[in-house]
Amino acid sequence: MSCQRWCAILVASLATGLTVAVPPIPTAEAQFFFRWREDRPPGAKTPRPAKPRAVKPRVKRPPLEDLPPIVDKEAETRPPPPDDRPYDDKLLRLAEILGALHYLRELCGADEGQLWRDKMNEIVNHEGTTAVRRAKLVTSFNAGYRGYRRTYRTCTGSASLATSRFVSEGARIASGLA
Repeated sequence: MSCQRWCAILVASLATGLTVAVPPIPTAEAQFFFRWREDRPPGAKTPRPAKPRAVKPRVKRPPLEDLPPIVDKEAETRPPPPDDRPYDDKLLRLAEILGALHYLRELCGADEGQLWRDKMNEIVNHEGTTAVRRAKLVTSFNAGYRGYRRTYRTCTGSASLATSRFVSEGARIASGLA
């Protein structure tokens, strides 16, 4: 029977609700497979043997005790060279003052834009010789900015007084460092 006829019988039985005995579908005849090198059919070619792979000789490595140490044992115990300078405390205080001024002057309508941030950028460019020094300076600037941002939301009398005190303290520190 063809596939179309089987499908027609199945559709008709489903449509009418009748059960129809469908004869079994004929199965395909089994195919015969031959095992490798055994029971080959007549006229079959003999496969070529695999080529032997070239074996690379192993390189003898020296024992680990003969290798020089990666890091000198004395260098492990020595602390890194100090990055501090004698005026760092004053410089970090000046950075904190510049951060506070950057926030407070803008809050009180000074319209100076990025003046105090630019001054801080100059200090970082000249004094930030290493990443650690730059990070300390930037952290101090941000601490001054964030501390007064938490405290003042509008320009008040105490914010104006703090600004004038910061300007005089910053001028004194800058002249002492110069």
